[in-house]
Amino acid sequence: MYERIIMLIQLTLKNIALIEIIEINFEKGLNIFTGDSGSGKSLILDSLNVLFGGSNIPLNHLIRPGKEECLIEAKFSNSSQVTDWFLRNGFYKISGEIFVKRKSYIKNNKILSKYTINNFSISKKLLEELGLLLVDFAGQSDSVLYDNQDYRRSIIDDLGSKKLKTINFEIKNIWQEFQNLRKRRQDMMYSYKQKEKNNFAIKEMYKVLEEANLNSANEIFELQSKELRLSNNFDINNSIKLSLDNLNSYKNEAPSVSYLIAQSIKQLNKVVQFDSKIKDLNENLMNIQSDVENLIFALTEYSEELENEDISLEEIQKRLFYLQNLERTFSLELPKLILKKDELKTFIDTNLFEEEIKKLDIQINDSQANLNTLFEIQSFQRRKTANQLQDSVISILKNLGLENADFSINFSKVTPSSEGNENIDFLFSANPDQKLAPLSKVISGGEMSRFLLAIKSSISQKSNTFFLDEIDNGLSGKSLHSLVDLIKLTAQERQVLCITHQPFLAATGNTHFKVKKNVINGITFTSITELITKKERQNELIELIGGGFSEANNYASRLIDRAAA
Repeated sequence: MYERIIMLIQLTLKNIALIEIIEINFEKGLNIFTGDSGSGKSLILDSLNVLFGGSNIPLNHLIRPGKEECLIEAKFSNSSQVTDWFLRNGFYKISGEIFVKRKSYIKNNKILSKYTINNFSISKKLLEELGLLLVDFAGQSDSVLYDNQDYRRSIIDDLGSKKLKTINFEIKNIWQEFQNLRKRRQDMMYSYKQKEKNNFAIKEMYKVLEEANLNSANEIFELQSKELRLSNNFDINNSIKLSLDNLNSYKNEAPSVSYLIAQSIKQLNKVVQFDSKIKDLNENLMNIQSDVENLIFALTEYSEELENEDISLEEIQKRLFYLQNLERTFSLELPKLILKKDELKTFIDTNLFEEEIKKLDIQINDSQANLNTLFEIQSFQRRKTANQLQDSVISILKNLGLENADFSINFSKVTPSSEGNENIDFLFSANPDQKLAPLSKVISGGEMSRFLLAIKSSISQKSNTFFLDEIDNGLSGKSLHSLVDLIKLTAQERQVLCITHQPFLAATGNTHFKVKKNVINGITFTSITELITKKERQNELIELIGGGFSEANNYASRLIDRAAA
């Protein structure tokens, strides 16, 4: 059990169906609602259902006639379970009491709704999920849930052991991995089939690119640079020769740069001892001499490279034309052509494909084997939990007057999924000569009410608010006493809101509300009043009993005294 009970503290309804405005403050334990048939008691249940995205009140009847908008707001206490849910869903700033609000309004002849939690917007889907943590409904309309396979499975899993929960978590993770592997294999096979269709064209394209000997993404730029240099080879050689003559030739009548620098250094050396500045200047001149010598060496080396060029201008132009023609043919620049060649190599490499498929098949088979083992453990744990639930429900049903009732939880193999490889069916029989069958096909309204209480009492591990809508309908005598005892026991562990017409049950409530319908000037109003004094409660019990005669008055008084004892 969670360390703190989730409790509905307050419910505010404004312009909802027959209700103009009411505010209900709830208490711990058993909260009783009584009133005449048609007074609007079920509107409370239905309003909570609608607050959490339900449809118990049709949308076109939700807003009170003559009004443009309506409001449903509920205040709940918090718990660690709900706080964890908030954190998982991105609501990091919610702490303390929880305020859930639905505001519906008419716009352009349509009814629109806005949902908030503590003034933070929330989607209807998330609110429905939160509602399962905060309020647990048990009315005859709740029976449709038991026709849902996911709901039946969730009952067993929530009630199951820690080991079952761990197994379920592992199965979901491995199943996701298993599906991803199968998807990868499927995509790869599709890719391979498409590849086979276009294989000839692909191989031809790869052959052309392979024969092109494409190695450098900058080859065209490099060839263009060589082409420019070789096209102007004569002018380049002539300019370098003249430059070298000016820098270092002794053949010209005019002295060279090297000669003039050397002579200048020689002259400065004669007077360097007379002034330190001359020494510095002379060192600068020697540095210039070194730079000139390096320049002469570089020009000479470049001139030799030109003379020893190993490729002709014609060959360069031919290769350049070939590469540029490839770019035009495939509408791709050279760097992308090189990447394309590598892609095509991988594409036509069937050995690589086959190896990848083999690896995936091994991983898929391993995952499948792992899942099969976990499915067996999961089935064992679920069946163990189901047997315990069966025994508990049957025992409670017998106490509630269904001595001949039988309840069975059956398992049947189905196509595996992330939830397991078995369907779970709830089968019921009220009489010995009646075969076990799905609930919706064989159970009556009164039987369903008792069944719902029996199963919810058996699976009551959650600490949320429990709402019972006329669950005592059709019961009397020993069965009614057993039902009341069970509800009282449940109310010790969690908050219970109960709509009833039975004075015996109504007398046991910790808090008692009377719902009343009034017609004023042709307009119907539903109101609610908390009955605080013993006299107020006694008068209401007398109405439930059926009259103001003395025996009814005495019986009502005894019921209240017995409940208070």
